[in-house]
Amino acid sequence: MASVYKRLAHAAVNTFLAGTFPPFFKLKRALMASCGAQIGKNVRIVGPVYCSGKLVIGDNCWIGKNFTVNGNGTVEIGDDCDIGPEVTFETGGHAIGAAGRRAGEGRNFVQRVGKGSWIGGRATFVNNAVVGESSVIAACACVTGVLPANCLAGGVPARIIAFLSESGEKLRLEQKAEKARTDSDCSDISL
Repeated sequence: MASVYKRLAHAAVNTFLAGTFPPFFKLKRALMASCGAQIGKNVRIVGPVYCSGKLVIGDNCWIGKNFTVNGNGTVEIGDDCDIGPEVTFETGGHAIGAAGRRAGEGRNFVQRVGKGSWIGGRATFVNNAVVGESSVIAACACVTGVLPANCLAGGVPARIIAFLSESGEKLRLEQKAEKARTDSDCSDISL
């Protein structure tokens, strides 16, 4: 019976309630939570949502249309994140198998998006992908590993394009390295 309820709840979120009509956001949060997802306060889910894994979303997030979690792994999204349309989290995969069948032993992954991050439309996450806090992932990027906080990353696979200042200004990679050297200078400390 729980399976039937879960399908009905997803159907409501994905059809009748899909879109950005403000009164529906609270109802979509409740329906997703009733299906086992952990949904924070003031999360705005556009829908449709397709989720076969474990989903944890922090407070004050925006989840764009056609949000997808494939596989039986886990997706954790921190507070204050914006997830663009058609973002996909591939939380399952396989080891490379022998010649007779290349899809070897199945694996589940944990994928995380740090607090305050923005994920562009059609980005894809694979393996144990992690995006640090306050980062930006360009549209159509494929995140395959760990990206640090305050970075702008894009491409396939996603690579760091620039680091971001607290105010949002892009810093060239050389500027970030110089800032790190300057910040670690201990010459002004008196003993």
